Amino acid sequence: MEKKTCYKKFAVLFISALIIAFFPYSNAFSRMVTQIMPTLTISEDYSDNYLKTQTNKQEEIITTYGLGFSIGFINKLSEIYVTYNPEYKDYKNLDERDGFLHKATLDGKFNPTKFTDISTRMAYSGNSDNNTGDAWQNSASIFGNTQITKNTNLNYSENYSRSFDQQERTGNYREHDTNQTTAGITNQFGENDRIGTNFLYSFDKSATSDADEHRKFNPSGFITYWFTPLNGLDSNLSYENTDFDNSSNDIKTYSGHLKYLRKFSKHFDGFLKYRHSYSQRETGDHEIYHPSLGFDWEVTKDSGISLGIGALIHKWDNTNNDSTDPFLDIDAYKIFNFSKHGSLSITGSSGYTEASETAASLGYSTFYQTGAQLNYQLLKHLSSNVFGSYRLNDYQETIIDREDNTITMGCGLSWLPLRWLQFKLSYTYSDFNTDGITERGDYTENRAFLSVNFIPEQPVRMDLSSNRQALETELFQH
Repeated sequence: MEKKTCYKKFAVLFISALIIAFFPYSNAFSRMVTQIMPTLTISEDYSDNYLKTQTNKQEEIITTYGLGFSIGFINKLSEIYVTYNPEYKDYKNLDERDGFLHKATLDGKFNPTKFTDISTRMAYSGNSDNNTGDAWQNSASIFGNTQITKNTNLNYSENYSRSFDQQERTGNYREHDTNQTTAGITNQFGENDRIGTNFLYSFDKSATSDADEHRKFNPSGFITYWFTPLNGLDSNLSYENTDFDNSSNDIKTYSGHLKYLRKFSKHFDGFLKYRHSYSQRETGDHEIYHPSLGFDWEVTKDSGISLGIGALIHKWDNTNNDSTDPFLDIDAYKIFNFSKHGSLSITGSSGYTEASETAASLGYSTFYQTGAQLNYQLLKHLSSNVFGSYRLNDYQETIIDREDNTITMGCGLSWLPLRWLQFKLSYTYSDFNTDGITERGDYTENRAFLSVNFIPEQPVRMDLSSNRQALETELFQH
């Protein structure tokens, strides 16, 4: 009953948002470009390990029939898009799951003033059966940027979701609410000189009691200053408080870094960096010394490569062993357009944290992830892609002693024999391996997907995700 009430509230919220979004612009419809687009989709989804288990693998084929529409309203100051896509899913083996699934989205992009940009999104999925293997998510988000003065910007965001997905710690599926609220202000006081503050508040709350439930507060401040055209300093100070709902082992972390920058060209800098981190917790304090050296290659505002080589020196005030570990500090995103027919996109990142957002109770961990996608236009109406990714999660505390490795590879074809007809075929191979003291089991999965889409005309759509975010979703969330 509580769950049904929740979905009714979400539906009311969704409808209310539609009314709020459309009402201010009702008088301007005559000046808008209006687009209504029906769609028909038939797809086959095959998996040889649908439940992602180590033993007793479940083979499954899902046939989906979808008939929906999208509506777009576009004018000089706003873009509004509504989609409704009901689907009927037919399971070959899990017959009890057959039925309709309702999906709806509302996207908006607004410029309420000359100096403010706002993007919003709401998405609703009607699947509430909580079946292992099937993931769903209802979400709402808003992103905004306001120019306060000529050199001062305020950015803010709110992301909320209720989802049913596979838990990183156990591999079980769980229903939980997540929220992330951010705000930041930045002042540009020179060509490359900046100072600012940021604040983050987030939580993870499960429908049933879970060790990973937590709340996190994270204020921080930064400054970048070039005291000569070729020499500069970058620094950051941060405080993070992770409060667990079902444990007294809360974590308070104080951290900061100082980075010397040496400019070699307009877009290429070398650096020497030192970061220090100190964490207080009931099970014993933890201190990290992190020296490194490397380079920053900034290609565009949102793409480039940063690579640092250094060491993590750990001092523990408990049974964990003190250690010195090598560490690669990576933050890379770049698209290489090597011809008019092909492009290669790469992404990579690394980091360490006392409590991750997805598996907070597992304690201190480091991660590496990297991926690439090659897109190539084979013929005028035939395109292809090949992709691969790797992610390592290393939970290093003695009582956990766990390492997760995930490899994903795949390829796909897209064929448009007619303007209104599209065929898509893709294959994905996933390999998850874990060791140490862990609640999860290894698994491999082969997955194939075929769809036929009937669309009278390709709709104009707004992309709320950055290119990097969209790429990483493709690579790491198959």
